[in-house]
Amino acid sequence: MSTDRVARIHVHHGFEPALGEAIAAQLRAAMGAEREIVVSHKDEELRQVIGEVEVMLAFRPPRGIWAGARRLRLIQMMGAGVDALLPAPDLPPQVRVTNARGLHGAQMSEFALAMMLALAKRIPRALEQKQAHQWKIYGMPQLAGKTLGILGLGAIGAAVAEKAVAFGMRVIGTQRDPKPTPNVERTFGGADASERVLRESEFAVVLLPLTPETRGSIGARELDWLPQGAYLVNLARGGIVDEAALLERLRSGRIGGAAFDVFSREPLPTDHPLWDAPNLIMTPHVAGLEPDYMKKLMKLAVDNVSRLEKGEPLVNEVDRARGY
Repeated sequence: MSTDRVARIHVHHGFEPALGEAIAAQLRAAMGAEREIVVSHKDEELRQVIGEVEVMLAFRPPRGIWAGARRLRLIQMMGAGVDALLPAPDLPPQVRVTNARGLHGAQMSEFALAMMLALAKRIPRALEQKQAHQWKIYGMPQLAGKTLGILGLGAIGAAVAEKAVAFGMRVIGTQRDPKPTPNVERTFGGADASERVLRESEFAVVLLPLTPETRGSIGARELDWLPQGAYLVNLARGGIVDEAALLERLRSGRIGGAAFDVFSREPLPTDHPLWDAPNLIMTPHVAGLEPDYMKKLMKLAVDNVSRLEKGEPLVNEVDRARGY
């Protein structure tokens, strides 16, 4: 059993400096002053010290720097997605990668249901009419009796399914290796899994990891598998859905409405046509955020450092070959 103590932990935040320092303070309080906790806010700062880093916490680490990471043992990603890091051919093979999978289930499942309800109850139209001082009566569908298709049935998808069933929905979904899942009528795997699910889905939620296999996997053809007037919610990654194809179908009414928390470019440029798309709810990649997120993340990181030092299995270790 390994007893190699981690002496240097590096936090590469990349956002507001104050938040990076707050994360470091939490680590120091939890792990003791004898460990060196270093913070970098810019990629160049990390490049200069990468040879000394043993454990790193990061949201979006820079690419192409890992050949010099001679002491690196663990990268704890601060979100569930690891597409900002992988694939990384230059990452030494001994470096292990963990993510924050499992911290988002309750928050993101609530968010998914909120978006489906907002679309079904035509909240965007209500807000537009309020802005225009218009009083026009309109009908609206209900969730009960509708089929929800979940692309990527993991922990978050299972939480979405539980809540959707409580609203009287029928749930189906895709998994790489299909298995019985509570509250899910049927799971599909294989090359035609997405088609089989989308063709039946009056509501669809995208929760796939972004990998070379899934990038661009929901394009014009896949969007047209959805029934006329269906609703699409994307809480995964922006690179999965063809935004131009989505925009065209929102404008034509082929898709009844969509809610996107993620985009191919973030922040979304102010002149991007999606800002003016009809029946589109847009949020700035916040579906998984909640007040105690960092507290939970720090607990996970501290646990994984302890496990690494003891030679124990890590929590949420990522399969580097699969990319999740």
